[in-house]
Amino acid sequence: MKKIIDTIRENFLLRHIVLAVSLIVILLVVTQIVLSIATRHGQRYHVPDFKGMTLDEARRAARKNDLRLEVIDSIYVVGMAKGAIIEQYPKAGNVVKSGRRIFLTTNTHKPKMVPVPYVTGFSLRQAKNKIVGAGLVIERLEYKSDLATNNVLDQLYKGKRVSAGGQIMGEVGSGVTLVVGMNPVDPDPYVPDLLGLTVDQACNKLWEAGFNVGEIAYDGGYNAANASEARVYGQSLPRRSTAMYGRTVSLKASADKAKVDKIAGK
Repeated sequence: MKKIIDTIRENFLLRHIVLAVSLIVILLVVTQIVLSIATRHGQRYHVPDFKGMTLDEARRAARKNDLRLEVIDSIYVVGMAKGAIIEQYPKAGNVVKSGRRIFLTTNTHKPKMVPVPYVTGFSLRQAKNKIVGAGLVIERLEYKSDLATNNVLDQLYKGKRVSAGGQIMGEVGSGVTLVVGMNPVDPDPYVPDLLGLTVDQACNKLWEAGFNVGEIAYDGGYNAANASEARVYGQSLPRRSTAMYGRTVSLKASADKAKVDKIAGK
């Protein structure tokens, strides 16, 4: 080995060849390291669907895809697990670079309480708008004979009468029962066409027309994270037929846009 080193030292050309080869090897190694870092930095991933997951589950999924999570809001959704993810941006399926921050909205641990609006004496349409605007729903419409059809005669929240003077607080998403007038000589209302509407839109149309909302069957079972995207593809009473005030209409809903569009004829 010593003899080889001495030979290289004595031979000017050989010394420079060895030096050049060494520099090339070093350059190749450095280039490989830089390219490796740059490739990882620019790597792209499909954003997972975090909706319905807990934060711990989402963090594990994010780490696998080299993504970062940030909770920017919390709201209360009835029927959804506390702390579960409701919304995300960018949405699932989008292609993003590694290290991208994904913004999340989660389900708050405590339901929000709101004043139950006093709507006795209002028309059904006005009452519905006030109730829904407060973050509540109509639990049931109960019709009784009266001179004016669809005039609100009374209202109950969890069995307790809502009066003009007192204030009752209710959980967001809970229901109010309305006692509504019906003139027996008035014709039966038409059942609205609900196909292709979101579940919220369908419920609003039914209440305005004087019908109760029955069971809502979601494809694959109820999933609060996807319920806002689900649309109606089936209704228990034929659309544009007539039925008595207060009848119940059940719905079938799906988040499968192609399926809904095909059935709805869109």
